[in-house]
Amino acid sequence: MKEIVVTEACPSGFIKIMDEWKKVKGEEEIIVRTPWGGMVEDLQNWCKETGNVFLGYEKKDNEVIIRLKLIGR
Repeated sequence: MKEIVVTEACPSGFIKIMDEWKKVKGEEEIIVRTPWGGMVEDLQNWCKETGNVFLGYEKKDNEVIIRLKLIGR
């Protein structure tokens, strides 16, 4: 499972995720680790708009761990 660490504010996090999405053939689960809690809602909306799947998230210490299923285009 691919892991993406996002320490910078938007849009760099989305750029990393989009770059990974472009590479996907079929389906791939990824984990996004970030200190930015706002990415949860942003990624939920992004998944709805793009047909990807938001699998959930958890908060651990000062980090949010978000699970996504990317669907190849």
